[in-house]
Amino acid sequence: MNQSTLPSSQPSTDPLKLTASAVNYLIKILPKGTAYCIGIVLVVMMTGRLVQSKGSLARAVLPLVLHLKWGWHRVERAMERGKVPLDNLFERAFSWCVSNLPVEPVVLGEKQREVLAIDSSTIARWRAKVGMDLLGKGFHHRAGKAIKANIMAAVTTVVFISGVRVGLVRRVKFGDSCEAAVAKVFQDLPKSKNHRLLVVDAGIATHKQFAAASDKDALLGRLRINGKLRSAPPPRPEHPGPGRPKKHGEILHPGWDRTEFPPDEEIIAMHLSGELRLRRWKNLHFEDEADTILDVVRIIDSDYDQPLLLGTIARELTTEQIWLGYKHRSPVETNFYVAQDSAGMEMPRAWTENAIKRRISLAMLAGFVLKAIAANCEPLPIGPWDRRPLPTAGRLSNYLDIQIHNFVALALSGVKSRNYQKTQTPRNSKDLPSSDAA
Repeated sequence: MNQSTLPSSQPSTDPLKLTASAVNYLIKILPKGTAYCIGIVLVVMMTGRLVQSKGSLARAVLPLVLHLKWGWHRVERAMERGKVPLDNLFERAFSWCVSNLPVEPVVLGEKQREVLAIDSSTIARWRAKVGMDLLGKGFHHRAGKAIKANIMAAVTTVVFISGVRVGLVRRVKFGDSCEAAVAKVFQDLPKSKNHRLLVVDAGIATHKQFAAASDKDALLGRLRINGKLRSAPPPRPEHPGPGRPKKHGEILHPGWDRTEFPPDEEIIAMHLSGELRLRRWKNLHFEDEADTILDVVRIIDSDYDQPLLLGTIARELTTEQIWLGYKHRSPVETNFYVAQDSAGMEMPRAWTENAIKRRISLAMLAGFVLKAIAANCEPLPIGPWDRRPLPTAGRLSNYLDIQIHNFVALALSGVKSRNYQKTQTPRNSKDLPSSDAA
């Protein structure tokens, strides 16, 4: 199927038309035999019907494909065998959001760095069995232990849509551990000519990851509270004595109550929850990576039980911008919650590698598109008891479920399904001419 041009850039606030336009625009690049089935999958994910069926894709799509012979089987087969370029779908969804929604990118600092948030998630497989594809071992918070699960990592571009902070997912990668999945994300970041700020949480912000970062793709991450750093070495005297010059200065434990030496900058500001104290040390480095210079900010906030330590190699950022940049990491976690609660990502009832990847990736795609469209539309109450509705993805999903027939008609406009029929006049094999004997 030929790739269509971008839709009209005129702003619209009709949630049904916007969501249907997004689905129709996404499936245009898929082959004819797969586009209809993937469109049906996106519909049941965005309407919440996949969650209602407890992750059973066959039961969720059955009412929409009754007119086809073995329609539910074709949808399952398209998820397992059909050609679905996941990275291209994410880039296409991102371009649709930029063209059809009032997207304002979040930029920080004098270099106007774009903010990208990276995080990983552990998706439990309660029915895991030996030989199942894409299984790794990760810690699951609900179970309170390490279990066999699907491990994924996602990178999102943080933007504002009608004043609401939203994360637009750009890549989703899988691995047998969180470290492996995150490493694949860093290797396949979306291309950009601008300077960027990659915001990560503790566990990802290791000294090796800081060393691998560059000035164009600078890293801002949360450091562990028991971390140790070194200051810059003292300047060499004019007539140095024998021996090698020093690589390290004094030791600093920024997580301690009494640090080894005072900070270079200290700010006390008023926050909504109380007083906020920011202290910054400049020109620090890890002992194993002496050539990687970073600044560390210690934040004492009443919202956190322990001090928050942030380190970055984007040293041109101010102390307030470093704190603000870390707060922009929250949309990547919101995308996980929306995909789990509205699109059925937490229940990937699939057993082959392609099916698992596509179930989880399409759930992430459907979740962030719902979140972006809901931020641009008016709040949709789900009943008379909803006195103060908010523009959330869950309310939009409930509204689309009510308008399911109109949604399917608009979303699948111009996309036809292949209905394989039995040949009415079969040719009798007995009438075929026999081949000459050798």
